[in-house]
Amino acid sequence: MVPELCTPLSSACYSSPEIILAPFMLITTRHNGPSCNDHADLWNQLWHECAGLTVKVPQIGERVFYFPQGHHEQIEACMEDEDDITIHNYDLPPKILFKVVNVELKAYPDSDEVYAKFLLLPDNGEGDGSTVRSVPQKIPASSFRKILSVSDASTHGGCVLPKLGVEKTFPPLDASQDQASQPLVAKDLHGAEWGFQHVYRGSPKRHMLVNGWNKFASAKRLKAGDTCIFMRGLERNEIYIGIQRAVSMQKASKDLTGSAMRRGVLVDASVSMTTKTYFTVIYHPRMCCSAFIVPYHVVMEALSVNYSAGMRFETLDDPEDMSRKFYGIITANEDVDPARWPNSEWRCLKVQWDVAPFSHLAPRRVCPWDIQPRALDVPHMPSSISVNRKRSMPFEPVIRSNPLSRTNENNQSDGSLSLALTLSVGGIGGSSRQNETNLAEDVKVGEDKSVNRTMVSNKSKGKEVCGGNQNA
Repeated sequence: MVPELCTPLSSACYSSPEIILAPFMLITTRHNGPSCNDHADLWNQLWHECAGLTVKVPQIGERVFYFPQGHHEQIEACMEDEDDITIHNYDLPPKILFKVVNVELKAYPDSDEVYAKFLLLPDNGEGDGSTVRSVPQKIPASSFRKILSVSDASTHGGCVLPKLGVEKTFPPLDASQDQASQPLVAKDLHGAEWGFQHVYRGSPKRHMLVNGWNKFASAKRLKAGDTCIFMRGLERNEIYIGIQRAVSMQKASKDLTGSAMRRGVLVDASVSMTTKTYFTVIYHPRMCCSAFIVPYHVVMEALSVNYSAGMRFETLDDPEDMSRKFYGIITANEDVDPARWPNSEWRCLKVQWDVAPFSHLAPRRVCPWDIQPRALDVPHMPSSISVNRKRSMPFEPVIRSNPLSRTNENNQSDGSLSLALTLSVGGIGGSSRQNETNLAEDVKVGEDKSVNRTMVSNKSKGKEVCGGNQNA
């Protein structure tokens, strides 16, 4: 089976028997009991859990910018080859304005890997863009994730689950029993049902999935390092289960080369712009560091900031932990491919990262809409003015971390890439970080001198000073 890497309109034969989950749109409920709409909403939520909660899918009717460079990077990741710099860009601009006509959330039946299929139409209209915004999930289902160990992925045992995740997501067990157990029915992204026996036993006692787990692990070809996502269902003893692969199982087409696919998407985009016809795009969120179909208002807000080397940044909010932020500094603002895509905002910011794990996964470049300025006073520009592209500080950052991974209740990371990107606080030359450190030391010295003078003065009066400014 051939995955849909680009699916040009002229090559519909690429299509595979994938599972169509549901168009991503607002779902309404007409009665109190579970309905088909409720189940569809949960399927949408499970898709997003598998894609990564930081992945934002544009809505039907929303105006978006399409970035051909990002599409090429996805093909590069799928085909495991490098970009062909000899391919002409067919006079396409670095970003193209489209309107979303349809969105389908899909998954491959043999790997459960998720992707989205967009139907776009050129939009030359002027204005502030669509008023459509992302719609939150109507059913806030509880969920947790488990990174599989070697024993979990084995077909000769069971799967050990984190206690806190089970207690908030699974139907309650009578923990007072020595052999507490209950049957569970798990539904995957394709609607298939899998029967598990949930037990709480052992010394010390542990939550486990036993009967039925071996069959599931074998059928899904689970490996150590893969992540299983468990989500509460609508009925008693019903759960949903999704999979995030540690290594993609989808194989690229042997009939098409990466160069042919890149030419195909450029030709189709050019034809769509010229003839005002539909343009089909496949988006694999797990293969991209940054989305290449981005809402109009998100891009315009990001480009209103005058980015420059030395500016401090922080990542966008993490949906799983709103208090978790990562910080960094821009080292340069320059084109990735100035010859073919001049003045492109696609991953134009070179960054240096903070110290954190998984440094080999951290991208050296990010898009302006994946981060936000850390300082309160940020210079903004009218949206009609292009971003000032300073190239005076070429810098090769030392990647030290990748806090992009998400962590479950057992502090297990799933290693997924998402749009919440992390930047560093490392210095550049005579860095601002060093200046901040020097300033802090000067302030501390001044405070210490002030405290000493106060103590001397008070002791001369026979008084004792307690605490001083040490806890300030």
